[in-house]
Amino acid sequence: MGDESAEVRDVLAFLQSTEPFASLDDDHRRVAAKGIEVAYFRRGTVITEAGDANDWLSLIRSGAAELMLGGTQLSARLGERDCFGYPSLIRRGPAQNTATAIEDCLLYRLPGATFHVLRDRCAGFRKFFDIDESARLRRAVARMEGDGPVAGDESGLAIYATIGSFLSGRVVVSGDPALSVGEAAALMAREDVSTLPLCEDGRLLGIVTDKDLRRRVLAPQLDLATPVRAIMTPDPVTIGLQDSAMAALLEMTRRHIHHLPVMDASGALVAVISASDVLGQLGAHSLRIPAEIGRSASAQELAIATARLPEAVSALVSAGVDASHVTHYASAIGGAAHCRLLELAQAALGPPPVPFALVCFGSLARYEQGLGSDQDNGFVLGDGYDEALHNSYFAALAKRLSDGLAAAGYAYCKGDIMATNPDCRHDLAGWQSRFGHWIATPDPQAVLDSAIFFDMRPLAGEEVLVKRLREGVFAQARDNRIFLSFMARAAASTAVPLGFFRNFLLHHDADEGDVLDLKRQAIAPIVDIARCHALARGISATGTLERLDAAAAEGSLHPEAARDLAAGFEFLCDVRFRHQAGQRARGEPISNLLPPRELSRFDREHLRDAFRLIRTQLDKLRSDFAGGLT
Repeated sequence: MGDESAEVRDVLAFLQSTEPFASLDDDHRRVAAKGIEVAYFRRGTVITEAGDANDWLSLIRSGAAELMLGGTQLSARLGERDCFGYPSLIRRGPAQNTATAIEDCLLYRLPGATFHVLRDRCAGFRKFFDIDESARLRRAVARMEGDGPVAGDESGLAIYATIGSFLSGRVVVSGDPALSVGEAAALMAREDVSTLPLCEDGRLLGIVTDKDLRRRVLAPQLDLATPVRAIMTPDPVTIGLQDSAMAALLEMTRRHIHHLPVMDASGALVAVISASDVLGQLGAHSLRIPAEIGRSASAQELAIATARLPEAVSALVSAGVDASHVTHYASAIGGAAHCRLLELAQAALGPPPVPFALVCFGSLARYEQGLGSDQDNGFVLGDGYDEALHNSYFAALAKRLSDGLAAAGYAYCKGDIMATNPDCRHDLAGWQSRFGHWIATPDPQAVLDSAIFFDMRPLAGEEVLVKRLREGVFAQARDNRIFLSFMARAAASTAVPLGFFRNFLLHHDADEGDVLDLKRQAIAPIVDIARCHALARGISATGTLERLDAAAAEGSLHPEAARDLAAGFEFLCDVRFRHQAGQRARGEPISNLLPPRELSRFDREHLRDAFRLIRTQLDKLRSDFAGGLT
């Protein structure tokens, strides 16, 4: 082919818009175009047999092909601009997949010798064809995080600014715990501060606020000579100078507080950061929602506050905030809504007849809520609970809580995992019996139904009840290999959409048509893998990323596999948030169902990598647990 031929010009035009050839310089792209041979395969024709020698990088110009690993197991379905054949070229071995045309297929075929020349000379070309899909996923996550905020959006930069960068020069006012309440109040008035850290010998011992003075001194008419130590909040939550504004936001939102002492690297107090400081960096959308939730005098007012959550999440996504921070933020809002609604319900019904804890399950328990999440909650009832005497109170409390959450945008759970269900209200012995039955006599359906209960986390009330329950449950699960094998088999049964391409997806929704269910088909399998390893090792963490880290540290999961799964999880969560932000912008209902037409080529390639990684790790999970994981 001559350089001036129409055929070469046509090939060059196609390569200029197709990765990784688009990243080549003009000279190397021309080398590729001149070396390419055109081949046509009719539908149903085998292009390459598994085990045969392969000397071509095949690029689909039009049509579609299916890859079957070893000729038997679906590996991928590929469409226009997708490549195949490169793993065997890189390994210089036989083809691993049988490639078949599933539509009439026109291929651009690059000879192996030319492929190796381009791979040796061009770093971008080489990186694209990295044999390890998980490495591509890690690069994808790094690329998304490295892109940072969108052009013209200063909030993204502020989110990642360190606290020290906007508190420089501030003088901290502190007091001695030996001061009287009256002396502390006078110091706060003189220095015009609403928060007073209390330090002794250079160590931060506690903190007192204007609110403390009102509630703990003025309301009960406490003697002003009382030592301020008696009313301070001891061992307050702190944050470091090098932490980000986003970290401060998450800490304040999670703990329903409005001030954080700031410590330097040596542990010395250097400032107190307020909600107003963070608002000034992150914008009005950030802390306004939890503040409004905390001030809500009714379920109706709280619903008005939580209605702003999609806007806030969309702003964080647009600012380039990584998905793990966004899920923590959304989960903190969900937890705050639960707690405030419980307070309102108790104010209406009176104090509980026995101590209890409000617990959550599923994504909220894991700090992994997205938009459009439903509610999964229950009560752990304390000593002295008598069903005949006390059930009516807790049933009424649960109904107020659940109805309030539904009004606030957290839909009733279709599986009825709510405190309104008597099966989600038990004393400690009742919960221990329920978990004990699931663990001792597992069956496939019971394991599927019970999985999210193992993500239990306390939200309010007597946390010690939940701690005691979780310790016993995790000890039982860790010691029951049959139960763990059932959990692993249930996880491995997930239909991961390995054949995902173009408009082909494995999930059909009656309203949406062929879509990818980001939650069920993509995110949930990684959650299941992490949960299995957590139960097998008695790991107390509930978050998926924390569980993966801990499983690697315990030797239950290879460190590289843990990193790869974490990268895949973050990438999938990012895709979900971008999809949901787009739905909100278009005025559509928020869901986890993603039509394939929304996907960029970048997302399609890396989703395919994620699915292959997930399938591999699910299969390994099943074999490890079936073989007696130790």
